[in-house]
Amino acid sequence: MKQIKKTIVVRIKTVLIVSLFVGAANLVNSPQVFAQDGVYQFKASGGSSKTSGKITEISPDGVTIAGKLVPASKIDRVSFSREPSEINRARDQMETGRFSDAMESLSKVDVTKLTPQTKPEVDFIRAFSMAQNSLRGGGTTPQEAGAVVAAFISNNPTSWHLFSAVEQLGKLYFAIDRADLAKEQFEKLSKCSWPKYQLNGALQLGMLSMDQAPAATAAFDSILSNDSNDDVTQLYKLLAKCEKARLSGVSGDAAASISVLNKMIATENSDNRLLFAHLYNALGAVYEKNSNWKEARTAYLHTDLLFATEAELHAEALFHLSKIWAQLDETDRAAIARDTLKSRYRNSYWAGKL
Repeated sequence: MKQIKKTIVVRIKTVLIVSLFVGAANLVNSPQVFAQDGVYQFKASGGSSKTSGKITEISPDGVTIAGKLVPASKIDRVSFSREPSEINRARDQMETGRFSDAMESLSKVDVTKLTPQTKPEVDFIRAFSMAQNSLRGGGTTPQEAGAVVAAFISNNPTSWHLFSAVEQLGKLYFAIDRADLAKEQFEKLSKCSWPKYQLNGALQLGMLSMDQAPAATAAFDSILSNDSNDDVTQLYKLLAKCEKARLSGVSGDAAASISVLNKMIATENSDNRLLFAHLYNALGAVYEKNSNWKEARTAYLHTDLLFATEAELHAEALFHLSKIWAQLDETDRAAIARDTLKSRYRNSYWAGKL
């Protein structure tokens, strides 16, 4: 009897041990345990919602997950199952503007173990972070960043990040005073299917063509005639209206231009920092063109003091302030504006013009 009991106990322990190993194996192979692919979509109320499942297709127009295509214009971010934690960390750092930290995190990723889906993600985070590090005055030169961004575009023509990379390359070309190459990139954006980049491409083409009034006017009018009524389109319509008024003002009709710009300043919401930086820079440009130095100074100071978070427009304002302060015999303040531009935006187009 004792032998029987002993045998039963041994068998029970054996069954338990086998069950534990089988259970562990099932956990390893179960798709419910490991994180699935995820696509985070912007919500109208703010924030984002997540769709989980298997990503089966990626293109510049969107990502297909769990059998459903999510348009790229609605995507906040994409994550992949079993991706190294450093990728997600770098993605978070990139999205919060910590570009040097993002590059540092990626340096710890073993690229030999990346999947065909995660490698383009790593390459984009690196390319975008290098571009922004350069454009914001970091240690990366526009040439170094441009080479990495161009390689990403060439190697990943089906990435959902493609349009963002094209936009960065256009900005980097502008930074090194290659407006011809910048226009090529923004022309591509203006023809894409993603409204955010399509409209920005047209806006940038117009701003780069200010010395060719018909081309600039056509670019701005293509935005103003857009029938969509979403928030993104409405923003770009305001920006196009502002820049078209700048064009009119520097081309000769200063009074009408100033009237349009001042009316927009009085009626639009100043929480829209991008718009107001555009408005005050446009106003400054019209006054400066007509040698109204004090009015120009006041306009550009609004961007400098109130809307400096808009880096590209702040750099533009600092450049013009450095010239205007000199016209007003404020040599110390002219020097401060120059020094700020060179230290904060040393890789920018505007610093290169000093």
